[in-house]
Amino acid sequence: MKKPFVLNMVALLAVTAIAGCSFLDDVEGEDGRLAFARLVKEPPTTQKLDRLPNIDKLINVSRSLAALDCIYQDGFHNDRDAEVRFIEHWQDRDGEKVLQLEWEGNDSLVVWFSPGGCVIKGHDEESVMNPVVTPFDLEEQEGKKLYPGLLKGFPREFRTFLKEPSFNSENATFVIWRKADDTAWHIGPITWPNRSPNRWGTHDGSDDLLSPLSIDAKAYAGWLQKAKKRKVAEADIEKVFALEPMTEALLKRLDSHRKLSDIKGELKTIGYPVAQ
Repeated sequence: MKKPFVLNMVALLAVTAIAGCSFLDDVEGEDGRLAFARLVKEPPTTQKLDRLPNIDKLINVSRSLAALDCIYQDGFHNDRDAEVRFIEHWQDRDGEKVLQLEWEGNDSLVVWFSPGGCVIKGHDEESVMNPVVTPFDLEEQEGKKLYPGLLKGFPREFRTFLKEPSFNSENATFVIWRKADDTAWHIGPITWPNRSPNRWGTHDGSDDLLSPLSIDAKAYAGWLQKAKKRKVAEADIEKVFALEPMTEALLKRLDSHRKLSDIKGELKTIGYPVAQ
C-alpha cells in the first residue's frame, strides 16, 4: 500500500474519532452513527437491496426523517453536525424530490426521486472504494473516474442526476437505482475488494449510510428515549412515520421544544402535512 494512502486513511480515522453526528449522537459516549445504525437490525446494503423500501414508501420515510429532524432542532442540538433535508419540490422541477443526509467528515447520502424512478448515491469517506483515496485503479464511467463497475448499466434517463453539482456524484462509493416500473433495486456489476472493510460491515459504507432509510418507529423512539432522554411514546413517533398531520398537541407529546407556528414553513418545504 502506498504511503500517501496510509497517511490519508490515518487522518480520516482521526476525524471520525472526534466527530459526532448530533441527530445520531449517543450521550453515553458510543459513536453516534454506530449507536443509531445498530438500532436497525437488518439494514439494507448494496448486497442486500431487497431490504430497501419501494420508491413510494421511501418517499414517505424521507419526509418523516426530515420532519423529525426539524421537530428536534432545539437546545439538545445546538452543536449538531449532521443534517437531514428533504425538499418536496426540488428546484421547482416537475415531480423531483430530494433527501440529503450529510455528516461532518464529508460522509453523505443523496436520494433523488423523479417521475422516472429513484437514484441513491452514498459517499463514505473511509471506504476503500472512495475514489479520492482508493488504492485501486479507477474506471472512466459517465465522464467520472470511479471504482470499476459502479455505474455500469446506469439508466440513460437518470443521467441528469450525474450532472447535478450539488449531488457530487464524482465521489460516490455506491450508486443504487430503480426505475418507476422496476420491481427491484439495482447496482452495477461490482467485483468487491478482496480485503476487510475499513470501518463498517461493507466496503462501500452502505450498511451505515442506508440504515436510516429502514428504521422504524420503535427503534427511533427507543433512540430518543435513551440517547436524548426524551419522554416520547412509540405510538406518537409512529404517527410521524404515518405522516399524520402535525398539530400542537402531537408536537407537545413528541417532547419537542418548538412551536408549530415556528416550523410550519419547514414542514411545508418537506411536504409534511400540517393540520388546519
